[in-house]
Amino acid sequence: MAKLLEHHGKDLLRRAGIATPAGRVVHDLQEARAAAAELGYPVMVKAQIYAGKRGKAGGIQSAECEAELLQVAADMFSRSIQGHKPGALLLEQRLQIEQELYVGVAADPAARAPAIMVCESGGMDIEEVVASRPDALHKWPVDILRGIQLYDALNLLRSLSQITSKQKLDVARILCQMYEVYRRYDCKLLEINPLALTPTGAVALDARVDIDGDALSRQAGLGIEIAEDAGDRSSTLLERIAGTIDAGDHRGTVHFVQIDPDLSFCQEQHYVPIGFDCVGAGVSLTLMDELVPLGYYPVNFCDSSGNPVASKLYRITKVIFSQPGIQGYVFESCVSSQQLDNTARGIIKALKELYPGTGGQPSIPTVLAFRGAWDGDAIRLLGEHGISAGKWVRVLGRDATERDVAHAFHTLHGEWQASVGGMS
Repeated sequence: MAKLLEHHGKDLLRRAGIATPAGRVVHDLQEARAAAAELGYPVMVKAQIYAGKRGKAGGIQSAECEAELLQVAADMFSRSIQGHKPGALLLEQRLQIEQELYVGVAADPAARAPAIMVCESGGMDIEEVVASRPDALHKWPVDILRGIQLYDALNLLRSLSQITSKQKLDVARILCQMYEVYRRYDCKLLEINPLALTPTGAVALDARVDIDGDALSRQAGLGIEIAEDAGDRSSTLLERIAGTIDAGDHRGTVHFVQIDPDLSFCQEQHYVPIGFDCVGAGVSLTLMDELVPLGYYPVNFCDSSGNPVASKLYRITKVIFSQPGIQGYVFESCVSSQQLDNTARGIIKALKELYPGTGGQPSIPTVLAFRGAWDGDAIRLLGEHGISAGKWVRVLGRDATERDVAHAFHTLHGEWQASVGGMS
């Protein structure tokens, strides 16, 4: 899934005819001063980050004059908001608001269809409102073959008592336009919270747009960098690089996400950070369960499965080893029909480029466990290329369990640490 920043989401809304406040994206104080002068005071200053609840964290503020604007913008640029440091701010005209609504379109698993949604209590605390009063959220499932008509949206809004008939018509049109955006751009979620009812009409004050990651090839015009879903943070450089590995080549897949990109969790919990790759998510979880109690924490998740070609393993192995501060690498395959000799070829080529001085023998503890189709050929190739002869390498076969792999790495890491003193 690819999350869009607010100003990118609003671009899509405007293409569909949905009104948004006049605004400018700025990247420094000089741009902020010029943009605010053009928009006219007062202005809203909004941090552009991927996390929600910015308002409660001080990421949305009003500025009445230039001095206040510069103070607010400097503060936002200099600090972390919900764990993210903004690279840009969105400055918008402040509007006169009569009422705020929540409107959205999302996949409804129970109905197996998209659903349009509306709540008369929009704003920062919408989750709390819906949790305490589930009946406050009104939903209408949409038949994707039929689409949504204006009267469908009006039927959904019929039970709303706090807005006028004219306002209901405005909101109904916006719901239809939102559904058009949702379908056209392969969204998984599209929210406007709040949708402001103003004297001149309904205006989208915010926009949350999540694009289906499996559909990004159809949305090349949006300029989204492909990466695995990283939650509420922006994707890292390595995640974006890994996201290109499957582009144009569907022979197997590689899924990579950094769990602890800056190693802050490992440092806080006193874990040893390691790189990690498994064939199959089930093996990944089982092996993690064995490694973590021994004091090791995989700082990335990687699943290279579906019988990927050697070139994909070559590229993802280089990505995993590029993570700063890792003190080891573990690879394990599940017992499957994946052609493990090709997997080994990719890993061997990557290691030879990463460690040219030793012919590909890593300088950090490395355990490779090949179990499944062509596992014997994979192990033979590692021997022929001298990888398995490395002092800090252990190669295991199909008889090894996840516990065996974890304990082999634990023993090897202990020897490595005693010999070289760990990472400098």
